[in-house]
Amino acid sequence: MVQRSHLDVLVIGTASVDIVFGGMPHWPKLGQEMYVKEFAVGVGSVFNTASTLSRLGLRVGLMTELGNDFFSRYILEEIDKAGICRDFVTINDFPMRTVSICLAHEGERGFVSYVDGHTVMHMADSPASGHNIESEEGAKRWKDRWQQQLREYDIDAVFLYVHPYIHPLLDLFVDRDISIFLDAGWHPEELADERLTEVIKRGHVLMPNQMEAMFMTGTQTAEEAALALAQWVPTAIVKAGARGVVACKNGEIAYCPAFPIKEVVDTTGAGDAFDGGFIYGSLKGYSFMEALRCGTICGSLSTTAPTGTAAVPNAQELEECLQKAF
Repeated sequence: MVQRSHLDVLVIGTASVDIVFGGMPHWPKLGQEMYVKEFAVGVGSVFNTASTLSRLGLRVGLMTELGNDFFSRYILEEIDKAGICRDFVTINDFPMRTVSICLAHEGERGFVSYVDGHTVMHMADSPASGHNIESEEGAKRWKDRWQQQLREYDIDAVFLYVHPYIHPLLDLFVDRDISIFLDAGWHPEELADERLTEVIKRGHVLMPNQMEAMFMTGTQTAEEAALALAQWVPTAIVKAGARGVVACKNGEIAYCPAFPIKEVVDTTGAGDAFDGGFIYGSLKGYSFMEALRCGTICGSLSTTAPTGTAAVPNAQELEECLQKAF
């Protein structure tokens, strides 16, 4: 019998370079130069979740596409530094630059982002494309491309962002009884797509933020949104920022407050870090409330330093925080 490699979690999606400016005295003014107190460069998007899981000691793989440009090389270096398996990373012989500038001020953020035009076109049929998957046929082509390699791995869970066309991809994991954790991004045209419900129903856990959850369900509160989403997926978790999270499982609402911190420096990637912490707690067999607390600890601590991963805890630090929380 052939020995198969093991992954606790396979994370699927686009990785981007985040350039963060923090400690601003005020928002920039036209025609004026301003120096800030804090600056950081890191890798963001789904890398935040993958890196959080890896730092917590899980065996993590990242399925994404990179190019031959400087930013892609930097992302690959950070993947290696984080101890993330790169067996599912595709490297193309052309630039695939995805960059975001983040301005952080008083708990709020402003972004300016860039994606190479040909990158969007190329990734239309890629699982790493996020919201750029443009057809069910493209998703099926990806499934045919990767299913043989996926058979070589025992995978406990998969994490990715939900999009209207990805059900052929999810069926690949449904057929193997792999736990599916989903998040949502702010793409209104996709969140309103009538096909999204059938995609979500293939998952086990859905973890959107409050704005996304209310938009998807046409509700006015986090509680209403969680109850509505729980009609589609066994566990719905609505991330409500400084309030913490509102969850619904087995028809019951649960609350988990944000972990207390002294100062918010940068909220970029906090939701991604929550996702990683909750997935970690779930796979480790913690109770539902303990897993939620794992998520809020990771999410809250991530806001204490620029970028989404600089301040996430390791497993020992998380356990120490859990003891304080319960």
